[in-house]
Amino acid sequence: MRSFIAILLFTSFTTVLVSCKPSVVTQEEQEKADSLSIKLNSPELKAINAQLLEDPSNADLYIKRCQLYIQYKQFEVAAGDAKRAIRIDSTVASYYILLGDVYFAENKTRQTKEVLERTVVKFPESTEALMKLSELYFIVKQYKEAIENINKALKINENIAKAYYLKGSIYRESGDTSKAISSLETAVEQDNRLTDAYYDLGIIFAARKNPIAFDYYANALKIDPGYVNAQYAKAKLLQDLGKYDEAITEYIALLNKDKNYMQANYNIGAIYLDVKSDHPKAIEYLTKALEQDNQWAAAYFARGYAYSKMGNKLNAAQDYKKCLAIEPNFTEATVGLRELN
Repeated sequence: MRSFIAILLFTSFTTVLVSCKPSVVTQEEQEKADSLSIKLNSPELKAINAQLLEDPSNADLYIKRCQLYIQYKQFEVAAGDAKRAIRIDSTVASYYILLGDVYFAENKTRQTKEVLERTVVKFPESTEALMKLSELYFIVKQYKEAIENINKALKINENIAKAYYLKGSIYRESGDTSKAISSLETAVEQDNRLTDAYYDLGIIFAARKNPIAFDYYANALKIDPGYVNAQYAKAKLLQDLGKYDEAITEYIALLNKDKNYMQANYNIGAIYLDVKSDHPKAIEYLTKALEQDNQWAAAYFARGYAYSKMGNKLNAAQDYKKCLAIEPNFTEATVGLRELN
């Protein structure tokens, strides 16, 4: 899911919070930076290096270079630049947050947690730091701590739409759908272009087979017509409600946007197999799904079943065997293979 949580980076630092001494670039460091600019073929990096030669105590230049290094996945030198910026000016919260982005990009969640916890102490009014700490707590399933930090951020600014969105996500994962709905609805009241909140509301109501979910999916797609997950969810709800022709139409529209959305091919195949008994059509779409994922046991079983219904025992047996090679305990395939004999 294109979740807001999923796409945010987090940050971390260790011993750089207290030092504010000017940073001096050594010749060795400068040579390394220059060689990286050549290796990465980056004119932007080369230009920043030149500026730093003229102004080696400019913290913002180190931050700009850090951001470039992150883009090129040069995390070690990126962290060095963020730390150097902090040593030059330890009063800017965003420097600490960017350093943590580097650590999080390296999957160093423990350091991320440490940096954010220390950042919110040093900068208690930084809603960005509070929110990122909340997001990290959410990821590691420390929901109580996440909510506490969200509430701190909302005390500073009660209009942070993404704070309500995150609350909704926490309540949803905790199984409290009533509070989840309330928080997500508040999120879209604060920001009526928050597509992920509309999507999540749709998912909650779709689980109840409540058609109001269509309205939430429509809102998400109106804002972002390319939001394929919302379109898939809409098609799946149509399928679950027994509106099979409409579901197929929606799945095909989705595939016109993203031909690699294999679950759409699988679901169309399942409708043709289970509902319409159109076995050639079922095989067509299940084959497309398998072309995208040749380790999909359920798709092999479904296609094998379709072949068996057409009397093609050879292909049916091959697919059942492929299914069992991937999942030896796939009981239906074992039974299907036995029934062919």
